[in-house]
Amino acid sequence: MITVTEHAREVLRSYERPEGTALRLDPANGHGPDGPLARLGFGEPRGDDQVVVDREGEEVLRIDRSVSEGLNGSEISVVSTLAGPGLDIREPTGTWPLPDDS
Repeated sequence: MITVTEHAREVLRSYERPEGTALRLDPANGHGPDGPLARLGFGEPRGDDQVVVDREGEEVLRIDRSVSEGLNGSEISVVSTLAGPGLDIREPTGTWPLPDDS
């Protein structure tokens, strides 16, 4: 399971979703220098997704099962960048960036 900080949930909630889709963290092709790659985008909800909700119980993100299992114990948080806030996945043994395909 991947944990998501409250600040990251707020950022994820701000994404406008096309009708009938969910904001998803899905596997991307290959591995980066520090670990597996994942991409943030919109897609169909799946029954075996890890579902992340905000304080009001509203769904903000679905994480593909293979990503959730591959990054088990990781945390998604917000980092400051020159372009504004960005998302970061911190693995228990390191950090690697999350590409933003939105």
